[in-house]
Amino acid sequence: MQSIIKFLFLSLFLVGLIACQKEISQTIQPNQNEVLIANAAVTALVKSTVTNDGSKDNIIDNASCISIKLPATVVVNGVSISIESEADYDDIEAIFDEFDDDDDQLNIVFPIIIILSDFSQITINNSEELEGFVDDCGGENEIDDDIECIDLVYPISFSIFDSANQLVQTVTVLDDEQFYKFIDDIESYDIVQINFPVKVLLYDGSEKIINDMDALENAIEEAKGSCDEDDNNDYNDDDCNNCTKEQISQLLVTCSWIVDKLEINGIENTDNYSDFLFTFLQDGTVKAKSNGNEITGAWSIENVDNVILLKINFNNLPDFSFNWILYEIEDNNQIDLRIEENRLEFEKKCS
Repeated sequence: MQSIIKFLFLSLFLVGLIACQKEISQTIQPNQNEVLIANAAVTALVKSTVTNDGSKDNIIDNASCISIKLPATVVVNGVSISIESEADYDDIEAIFDEFDDDDDQLNIVFPIIIILSDFSQITINNSEELEGFVDDCGGENEIDDDIECIDLVYPISFSIFDSANQLVQTVTVLDDEQFYKFIDDIESYDIVQINFPVKVLLYDGSEKIINDMDALENAIEEAKGSCDEDDNNDYNDDDCNNCTKEQISQLLVTCSWIVDKLEINGIENTDNYSDFLFTFLQDGTVKAKSNGNEITGAWSIENVDNVILLKINFNNLPDFSFNWILYEIEDNNQIDLRIEENRLEFEKKCS
């Protein structure tokens, strides 16, 4: 009886050993054009693409490399606002835009939690602590590592292999934060294959299917710097995301326009042009009339780097002669134009 038991045990052991050896011998050769290598150029591009974008809440913190974790509370021109989501930034802007001649003030109710570009979080107890991080971000529209003109569409899965090309693990990431931390943990000896195809979303709303690392690198390189990353301290300069050259061109020639606001180098200059009337003509000329005098200039509309430029040029009106960025069209009655510290608002004046 004991010999039978030993025989059965030995038989089961041999079967198990053969099965294990078969499992170990099953290897998969990763496609080298699908492997995410720790120090490769394409990996750095992907990491910049999934870096935390801190520019969405610049209307609060004036810093593009950090964001404030929501919910948070701010006091805007004396009004307390609970910020529960990004949609609530509209409430801040609405208060800022209510009057043009007031001094807008925003105070953050501390403590808050800020999220850094690598998604780590830090508690901030007062404005002095926050200012230190804001200073580290640099100024408005300065070039940073964050690539915002292309986004990855999730989920994305990865196959992780050992040195013998055996599949060890499959990992799925669901958002930028998980992807960033996943890349951060890749060692030089790791073999990590992205399970293509993956999908990317471009700044213009179009999608693209990516089938390997070369295509992913090319897509990010092409998208990098191809759009306005909105790294200034305004929130709603996306009001004209859907504006077109044809729309602004047609609007300008429908009526004449008066100056509702003019700031040059941040200095109020509206009163100097309160009696000016501007008329834009189909032939590309613009006439500025004041007290019986008329000055003729030129205008044109161009799309540059995903923004619409209204180019105005007068020989004798330097305060208006800029390549203005179209910031907002309000109710087809007011046009808001900006460039650096200069701001021009035209209001429709139909006779």
